[in-house]
Amino acid sequence: MEKKKRKLKAPDLLVFTFAMMVVAMILTWVVPAGEYTRYFDEALGQTLVDPDSYRTLEQAPVGLGTLLAAIPQGFVNNISVIAYVLAWGGGFGMVLHTKLIEDGLKSSLAKMRKAGFLILIVISFLFSAGGAFLGIQQSFWAFTPIVGVLATTMGYDIVTAFVVVSVANNIGYMAGPLNMWNVGVAQQISEVPLFSGFGLRMFIWVLFMVLLLGYLYIYCRKIRKDPTKSLVYGVEGGIEVHMDTTVQLSPRRKVAMALLILEFVGLVIAVAFFDMTSSGQIAAWLIGWGIVVAAVNGDDYNEISAGFMEGVQMVLVPCIVVGMAGGILYILQTGYTLDTILHAAATAMEGTSNVFGLMMIYAFQFFFNLLVPSGTAMAATTMPIIAPLSDLIGVSRPAAILAFQFGDGLSNMIWPTNCLAPLAFTNIGYKRWVKWFIPFTVIVIAVSCIILVYANTVY
Repeated sequence: MEKKKRKLKAPDLLVFTFAMMVVAMILTWVVPAGEYTRYFDEALGQTLVDPDSYRTLEQAPVGLGTLLAAIPQGFVNNISVIAYVLAWGGGFGMVLHTKLIEDGLKSSLAKMRKAGFLILIVISFLFSAGGAFLGIQQSFWAFTPIVGVLATTMGYDIVTAFVVVSVANNIGYMAGPLNMWNVGVAQQISEVPLFSGFGLRMFIWVLFMVLLLGYLYIYCRKIRKDPTKSLVYGVEGGIEVHMDTTVQLSPRRKVAMALLILEFVGLVIAVAFFDMTSSGQIAAWLIGWGIVVAAVNGDDYNEISAGFMEGVQMVLVPCIVVGMAGGILYILQTGYTLDTILHAAATAMEGTSNVFGLMMIYAFQFFFNLLVPSGTAMAATTMPIIAPLSDLIGVSRPAAILAFQFGDGLSNMIWPTNCLAPLAFTNIGYKRWVKWFIPFTVIVIAVSCIILVYANTVY
């Protein structure tokens, strides 16, 4: 009998992270050991690197035992971040378990089929807000087919629906005014006040949404006049719509929906105007309101508990990755390799402007996103290195975090490791999609570079 050939599979996130730990171990054997002196700046509340203190040390290679020990040690070192992410996940889980968001969207979409492009704008901001304030992504992808039905009745196509749902949601996730999973984790690791720079990120969110909707409007006008200009003209296939759009919310559930809206509007107000930037305070807010919303929705205590556990399970893999990413840092620190890498990067950029250094951070994050499609994992893996490097090259940490956000942003809609999953809900071919979307990506990159320069001067 012929042996079946095994197909080469891309490693999942945990396998990839462990592979990076192995690479870190190997680096401790080949990269010269070195060390900077660090000190805590009381005024900034940050641990800083003395740029003139680098010295070489005797080689201290890490072995297999330290590699394995680095996994639990990484959890210990990042336990505060992991604890808050679990708490946030539990708070979101209680709300998601009620299906208020899903049913509310279904109920609203069913009433919008006779509306015009203005309704598509409203819908796109709703999906985008889910990414911006709740950090929801995958749960929204399944709405693409039903929005596609809505779009086609208006004379548009599935591309329109994909942009309105997935791309708008991704822009919200990238800008992340209150996104726990990318901005929150990156700021905690970088010792930057949680959700500081909220106003700028709100501006970025609205600006990029205006650019996206303008780009989409031009396309929609073109295909409405000439359907053969559609990106999917003549293409068969796609996901059929099986979603029930006859959902009606009972009076009790409407009250619960109002409370849910109040929960997140209140969170925005608390962060923006009352300086509620403590991870513990935000976690307490989400858990407390999650219980209230679920109870008013009619969930009993067992259902509320189940919702909390579902939320914890939803963020379990990101939490494990955060712990393992802490293991990468532990290995590099134990082998005195991290500071050598920082010194080499800072030396390579010596004589260049801090703007150039900031753009290099942006480019690195953009291409690293091809390998690590998770924003949380990317923040946990790269920010422990990027934060001290930004200090050495004269880049502000908030600007470096913003470069991380942009790098983890629209590249999600370009790299196949990121965008093939949401594209699976459509009949849009990957090559066609990338060809259509690259001009918009170039526009956003240009605008984001200007924003980064501004951010580095004001923060």
